[in-house]
Amino acid sequence: MKKKTSKIDIILVLSVLGIIGVLITIISDLILLGRPINAFSFFKLGMGTENMAYVAQWRITLGSFLGVFVLPFQITGLMSVYQGLKTSGKVLPIVVVITNIHALIMGVAFHISYAFIGSGWKLHYEMGAVNKVSSELVNQFAFYWKVLVIIMATEVLFSSLIYVFLILKGKTLYPKWMALLNPLCVLLFLFPIIYICPAPVGGFIAPAYMNLSTMVFFVFSTVVIYRKLRIQNLALRQI
Repeated sequence: MKKKTSKIDIILVLSVLGIIGVLITIISDLILLGRPINAFSFFKLGMGTENMAYVAQWRITLGSFLGVFVLPFQITGLMSVYQGLKTSGKVLPIVVVITNIHALIMGVAFHISYAFIGSGWKLHYEMGAVNKVSSELVNQFAFYWKVLVIIMATEVLFSSLIYVFLILKGKTLYPKWMALLNPLCVLLFLFPIIYICPAPVGGFIAPAYMNLSTMVFFVFSTVVIYRKLRIQNLALRQI
């Protein structure tokens, strides 16, 4: 039994480490993009990319690289997800986790891209909005940034569909209501709430939109799976 208890504690520690990684990433988002404006204005400025023309260069540097440093720690937060899904089979739970791991790796590239596109916007404004060279530079950076967004969105959609399918089959450790708290649905739930946030709060919450969604998913997953494993462990002790 000690081995099982130790395994449960390890899962909890790794999951909490993932949540801490998300919290620090949210801080990096605030440093990188936060301004006292409403959320609508933030999203209107290309998910905050043009917003960085008004942010100090030291914030762009610190926010970008702090996010790059802590984003990989979010991978440990997937431990509870794997534990919750693995009873449903050998292949699909691994597919869900690997897809999400790759999405987080793309998240590192996405985060560092802000350093380039932010610097590009600052140069564009300094050289004048009609400058063709700086305009083309920003457009190229924006194109690469959008490609990363498409890759991450596709992976989140793909993994969320499998996650929902496995839970609705009823062979996971998750209760069926957790199917609604898949990463894609959490993003969709939070967006309208954040979108209407007024200034100055909106301009600081909106930049952390995606990581706030990840944190909600990780917290619910960790609590649900840890409690389920503890209950199973107590039941085994009584046998």
